[in-house]
Amino acid sequence: MSESKSKYNVTIPDVDHWRAMVKCQAACPVLTDARAYVTAIARGELELGYNIAHAPNPLSTVCGRICGAPCEKACRRGAIGPDFEPIAIRPLKRVLTERFGPEAVQQLPGAAQKEKSRAPFQAGTPQTAMRSEHTQPGLGARDASSPARWSRENLRALSATPGRKRGKVAIIGAGPASLAAANDLALLGHQVTIYEAGPKTGGMMRYGVPVYRVDQQAMDLEIQSILDLGVTIHFNTRVGKDISLAELRRNHDAVFLGLGLMQGRKINIEGADLDGVITAVDLLLNYNLGYKVTLGKRVIVVGGGDVAMDAARTALRLGQATAAQKIALDETQARAEEEEEGVHTALDVARTALRLGVVDVKMIALESWDEMPASRFEIEEALEEGIQVNPRLGPNRVIGKNGKVIGLETIDVASVFDENRRFNPKFKPGTERVIECDTVILAIGQSADLAALGGAEDIHLSPRGLVALKNEFGQTSAPDVFAGGDVAYGPRLIINAVRDGHLAALGIEQHIQGRALTTTVQTEWTELPAHAMPAGWTKRDREKIPGLPVDRRTGISVIELGYSEAQAAHQGARCLECSVNTIFDASKCILCNGCVDVCPWNCLKIVRADQIAGDELVMNVIASEAKQSPSNSEIASSPSSLLAMTDEPSIAVMLKDDATCTRCALCAERCPTDAITMEAFRFREELSYA
Repeated sequence: MSESKSKYNVTIPDVDHWRAMVKCQAACPVLTDARAYVTAIARGELELGYNIAHAPNPLSTVCGRICGAPCEKACRRGAIGPDFEPIAIRPLKRVLTERFGPEAVQQLPGAAQKEKSRAPFQAGTPQTAMRSEHTQPGLGARDASSPARWSRENLRALSATPGRKRGKVAIIGAGPASLAAANDLALLGHQVTIYEAGPKTGGMMRYGVPVYRVDQQAMDLEIQSILDLGVTIHFNTRVGKDISLAELRRNHDAVFLGLGLMQGRKINIEGADLDGVITAVDLLLNYNLGYKVTLGKRVIVVGGGDVAMDAARTALRLGQATAAQKIALDETQARAEEEEEGVHTALDVARTALRLGVVDVKMIALESWDEMPASRFEIEEALEEGIQVNPRLGPNRVIGKNGKVIGLETIDVASVFDENRRFNPKFKPGTERVIECDTVILAIGQSADLAALGGAEDIHLSPRGLVALKNEFGQTSAPDVFAGGDVAYGPRLIINAVRDGHLAALGIEQHIQGRALTTTVQTEWTELPAHAMPAGWTKRDREKIPGLPVDRRTGISVIELGYSEAQAAHQGARCLECSVNTIFDASKCILCNGCVDVCPWNCLKIVRADQIAGDELVMNVIASEAKQSPSNSEIASSPSSLLAMTDEPSIAVMLKDDATCTRCALCAERCPTDAITMEAFRFREELSYA
């Protein structure tokens, strides 16, 4: 429902509408049912929660630590008002993967977890259920979640289809899109081989994300769980040099391009070629690989995105090691001799930091604070660590002496976007000033190295210099070559790359089988007669994720520590569970207005039929209801005449703004005729061949 100048624009809800109302799941590129695993945590059913979180996302461990969390941005609780914050969905996922994912050190007793009672939430017991959920045989009884078509269950069921072909697939690159595709193709029974140019898996998750943000060992274990499905990998094998794409195409049924964007973009200003101007990608690659990085004492990072934040915080770490940390490093040197190469690398970086002495890190961004694309928590942590962030400031020229950087001339920004919200920055002449520095780090974008294509003329590129796709399944202009991730779409979130891998795997499956796949959506509604929000639910605040104190954040320390189980249960109980909906039975409604009066969010309204506008379906629904009244039976034969009614008060319409509703159930409690019920909506996507 939306209100125009004279009428209310009304739509009749359908399956797509109900799916969109589960805002966290709808916002997740892989359709993870965050609502389901968050409420499972609130009930103490952690193993169930992990299975729900992992089913559509083979990189759930990584995403529990560094996902951009579009689900949180969409969270209904965060949209209620300025005093409300979204559910901490990403860190809650980490609680699950740490206990039941590949990185789990100790498994919890699964059977005991699954059989926990679903008693209603009670104050003072944050690990009990938010409410009783009466599930009937069907979707809700199985896992109380809404699975996507690429869930492990669906892929395994599809792989068992009689008469399927088993193919050979080559995957170039071992980043998130490639790993997701490899996971799905292996589950479908295909022979999968990854060709990785570097010495390790992970792509930009490893080489482009600072070690202080992600647990490298946990990431390794999760990736190994994918390889253990039967995936073969060749490291230090550069396609286009050590082996050609043409050869891979000859020997495989399909090829997936998951190259990523491993090159940082340069900037076209005076002095950009001076010694001391580097890209953020190069800094992060060298830092994460353990190579010596010399930045000087003063660094300026140009950019306002997450990569810029990563570069700034990494630069700071290259100079903040203290004498006490040096002693600690010396004491651990002997133990490190017995550790794997990754620890040696980390220690080398930390020791190098002792000698680099960076003491001042500044950031300049074209955007204002509100426009800046970096994640809010990244900005907050950068400021907390002492990095100076300067919005609305652009680079004008790099100042040098004897071929080396000595400063950056900046200029104030008048605007970043034009009237059509296109990127078109304008600057303020006469506002130039110079900031002294030893290094300028550019975090203004990334580009792809397409040497792997080997000049293949049948693989077309887009105007942006990326691999062009024909359809959502990642198929390129060459029928046997598929692509996904940043090389096809440009820089996006890890979870977007995972979705690309899922879709490409389905596209490759269709290519190998020579027939199309179809997706069938099953739905289920379950009445919840005992639905109620926990006591004081509006006052439950989001708790900051525990982390290392600022003075202990060295280059090798993962700073986010994560929630305890008790904290997680308390945070999970903040969920509004948006799959629950108010369902109205018009035959029982007596128009008492009690539900409208009691609604604290002004979601409900009773109006005359002539006050609404809608399509033919809306009019037909009203006409169908009007037909129940003998005095209005003639109107049923002409739905359009309802719009002209101005004097007839006998036809009333109950309107609800689903986007604003918090599912508090106060309307259902108030209704004296039980015309309103609270019902849980579930859907399940299932794959089959056309």
